[in-house]
Amino acid sequence: MNFGEKLISLRKKHQLTQKQLAEKIGVTSSTISKYENDNHRPPIFILAKLADELGTTTDFLLDDVAGLREKNSVNAFPLIGNPELEKWYLELPYSYSEEELLLLKRISEALGNRSI
Repeated sequence: MNFGEKLISLRKKHQLTQKQLAEKIGVTSSTISKYENDNHRPPIFILAKLADELGTTTDFLLDDVAGLREKNSVNAFPLIGNPELEKWYLELPYSYSEEELLLLKRISEALGNRSI
């Protein structure tokens, strides 16, 4: 997922229009559009405002999944080899609300406790 895709996803998750997000961080809606279309990258002070407003980190906005993969060893990251699962796993904390993450945890625990 590239920067623009992440920005779109997080903006929609927070139910904001481009105009609303732009007003919150002090830029124009056309600037947000340029960021989302990967035509421009925000300066660091705007990047920090975006991350803060969207409840994420600047690292998440800037890193790609391949970059995150390289920071993990095979032992610490068991999903290497399954790019779809890996991408989903790496984006979990940024894609779901706390309530949704707790539900996923409960489901995981329930699956772990079942007898096969």
